Amino acid sequence: MTEKYDRNEIIDRVRLTPEQQYRYATKYWVEIFLRTCVTLAEDMNLGWKKVNEALLKSSKDGWPMVLDSLKRLSIEERDARVWAFAEVSAGVNAWPGYIDEVVELSPKRTAIKGTGRCIVLETAREFKIDRKIDLCPWCASSADAYLRKINSKLRVIQTKAMCRGDSYDYAYAELADNVVTGFKHAHEQVRRAPWEK
Repeated sequence: MTEKYDRNEIIDRVRLTPEQQYRYATKYWVEIFLRTCVTLAEDMNLGWKKVNEALLKSSKDGWPMVLDSLKRLSIEERDARVWAFAEVSAGVNAWPGYIDEVVELSPKRTAIKGTGRCIVLETAREFKIDRKIDLCPWCASSADAYLRKINSKLRVIQTKAMCRGDSYDYAYAELADNVVTGFKHAHEQVRRAPWEK
């Protein structure tokens, strides 16, 4: 005999708090990502230089679902202001504890200061690879790539990064006069980490 159940009761019993969702979902996937990097760099002897190069190459597609997300959120801006909505949405919904502070907002330029807990950096520190894996170019270039899906004249330039030893992240999106190509501009202004030579 089949037992009757109340769907809402089951949902209520298994519903996780945002912190638990972070622990059991977001952090889980970040751990898998970083374990894969460790396996490739150290266990399979590719080395961190090659893994960091591969990370940078993988950033070329950015955030795959960005256009769907903007549509779902009814975000219509397609100039530099769109970055504020996209980044804050990702921070609020996917990266608990990371705080995006929009410090400048205009159609030509939008700047964001990021503070708090970066799940990828936090987990890299737990794995003791934060001085081996170079997250800055990967992160900045990913943002740059997804913005170009929105508008080919948008680009991101990061100037501070917690993963390079700064106390906060700082980057801005700007609307260029021409179509943007390449991605080096996204991270070349961030200083090298103090532990790098």
